[in-house]
Amino acid sequence: MKRLAGLFVAALLVAVGPASAATIGGPATGLWARPGDGGRGFNIDIQGDTMIVTTFVYESNGDSIWYLSSGSYNHRTARFQSTYDSYSDGQCFGCPAYTPDVHVGAAGSMSIQFHDNQHATISTPSGSIEIEKFNYGFPSLTSALYGEWIFSFNIGGLVGGDWLVFSEPFTGDDGTVYAAGHSDDSFNRVALGAYFPEVSRYIIVAQQAGAFVHSYALGMDDHRGGGAAWVHRSSESISGDGSPAFAARVLYRSELVGATANTAAKSSRSSMDQMQFVVADGGAADPVLDQRVEKMQAALTKYVELRH
Repeated sequence: MKRLAGLFVAALLVAVGPASAATIGGPATGLWARPGDGGRGFNIDIQGDTMIVTTFVYESNGDSIWYLSSGSYNHRTARFQSTYDSYSDGQCFGCPAYTPDVHVGAAGSMSIQFHDNQHATISTPSGSIEIEKFNYGFPSLTSALYGEWIFSFNIGGLVGGDWLVFSEPFTGDDGTVYAAGHSDDSFNRVALGAYFPEVSRYIIVAQQAGAFVHSYALGMDDHRGGGAAWVHRSSESISGDGSPAFAARVLYRSELVGATANTAAKSSRSSMDQMQFVVADGGAADPVLDQRVEKMQAALTKYVELRH
């Protein structure tokens, strides 16, 4: 473990290329706010290139008001531009559906410049403020790693990765508290992860069997991340810009089968076995699903023929 902690900290000293992109896969969705603000914030959602921002704020007299802003998000520049639109005479609880009155630009124009997946600058009628993804479910950003994740990398077309279970804290010699765990297929393939605010990203190091280590430097939220990865010998530090890498959550800590307050390593069944159990327990075969699969296979065959 101490060897892993040393490699982990060393990763911070290397400039990462792919991991330095502003947002990968779009910014984190959900509640955003300026730290310390009370009762006001922004709900940010994105589908493809379309972003919707709902602003919850108060007027100077204390009355609550909300604005809706919609428009295109530029993934290349990580910028969103729209207007603060307000609405009136809308539908109440129990009332029939009807369209409210829209007041376009009621509070002027707005823009958001994202710095990474979890930090941004947003313009308001009274000036720009710094906001970040609101963390309400975890005592620390490092603890958001607890549970199971899939990490994937692409090194020159060679795709690989890891299924990692983070289940307990580990304190390094320098006092850094890591989320510690192991590969889903082996308790001997230990892993460490932590969030470092000075670089605004997680660094994940997975100890592989043998003499190699998979190192990840990812901009992450509590569901997914993107950045860079390196495969290197445990006796060597990472070097270069790394290769494209991504991460996605599989399970939260409470979903791990047999997990205890101390560690999920005591589980009598791995999380992969759990998911297989859930699928197998889903009931009898679905004939409609079978037909859809057959149609998909036929369409795939046709597509392959057209490509060639």
